[in-house]
Amino acid sequence: MADFGKVVENLKKRGYAVKEFATAKEAAEYLNGAIDGVSVGFGGSATLDVMGLYDMLSSHNTVYWHWKQEKDMARKAAMQTDVYLTSANALAETGEIINIDGVGNRVASTLFGHEKVYYVIGENKLESDFEKAVARARNI
Repeated sequence: MADFGKVVENLKKRGYAVKEFATAKEAAEYLNGAIDGVSVGFGGSATLDVMGLYDMLSSHNTVYWHWKQEKDMARKAAMQTDVYLTSANALAETGEIINIDGVGNRVASTLFGHEKVYYVIGENKLESDFEKAVARARNI
């Protein structure tokens, strides 16, 4: 099992700001308060879906998500938003975020164009090293 303290330390070394929450509900409430009055794009993520973030954020933001709206329109619009939310297929204790993307919209949006990008990553995605994280991303 990965050591979450080491994950946080290694992500910070890579320049990420990290916040941890005891529950998904706490994380959702934080994001709902932190993201207000802006345009928000979502990458495909069961994590975000289960948290109910689309409905929460849609009440006071302009939100685009290809899981909830017409796919082509939503993917294109999501790439030009102020804020982008996504998860990861896996996260290595060493701080590498692993994403394998079918279309490329999610990976592209994490790399360019948004004022803020939030990765919401549950402990189920953590692996002890890069190789195990890649294996998780490819097989789970």
